[in-house]
Amino acid sequence: MRIDLHNHTYYSDGVYSPEELVLRAKQNNVDIFALTDHDTTLGVDECVKMGEKHGLRIIKGCEVSASYEDESVHIVCLFKNNIVGQEIIDYAKEFKNKRKQRAIDMMHNMEKYYNLRINLDEFLDTNGVLTRGNMIRHIMKYNNLSMDEARKYILPDSKAYIPSTKISVDDAISLIKRSNGIAIFAHPCLIKNQDNVYEILKSDFDGIEVRYANPKNDEEKFRSLALKHNLLMSAGSDCHGDKSHADIGSACLNEEEFLPIAQKLNFKI
Repeated sequence: MRIDLHNHTYYSDGVYSPEELVLRAKQNNVDIFALTDHDTTLGVDECVKMGEKHGLRIIKGCEVSASYEDESVHIVCLFKNNIVGQEIIDYAKEFKNKRKQRAIDMMHNMEKYYNLRINLDEFLDTNGVLTRGNMIRHIMKYNNLSMDEARKYILPDSKAYIPSTKISVDDAISLIKRSNGIAIFAHPCLIKNQDNVYEILKSDFDGIEVRYANPKNDEEKFRSLALKHNLLMSAGSDCHGDKSHADIGSACLNEEEFLPIAQKLNFKI
């Protein structure tokens, strides 16, 4: 059995629809996966239905954006009993509106400061949360840029950049737990200052992503930290359906490894 607990659809900055993600998972011999779109649960019900249609089991989740000092910290939320708490639904609605306005302002800045071409109506034609990943793909399309060339326009040293509004790690974990979820420290290997990982782990996490599909990941290091802090050990491919992220099924747990998380979620294997 192969279980992948970190994946995205076009309800945030992924490429696949929920059904396309399910079909890709099936093709890659994934048995169970979690849908964890950024700061939204809009696609989870659809994904569960598509899983039932194609014979896969889906765990409802989301990936909450938080911050520690100058670091961006992502926290995978998996919902107990596959029930999404109302508080996180309300939070996601408010966050979506803030992200939309930020994205509009940044796109206007790209026009103003860099004379980039954009199609704002097309860019906004989405049901999901707008992220910098969405911006990158749009300006690549309309300006014939590579991903690396496009990415420079959304980085903090760009004139177009506007800081995002993020909550603290402790507030994010509190929100998750009030919303029937468990909190997993996502891809700690991507924290720029690795010394901050030890400080971040002082917060009340339930788990940590020890297996992650990225060359920077040090599974042995994060397994050791999980044991030290008595944390559940998770795994995720962080699939977005694009070339800059791994494919679904690239980082999985087996049935035995998944059992402690399944018990915490009341998810029957």
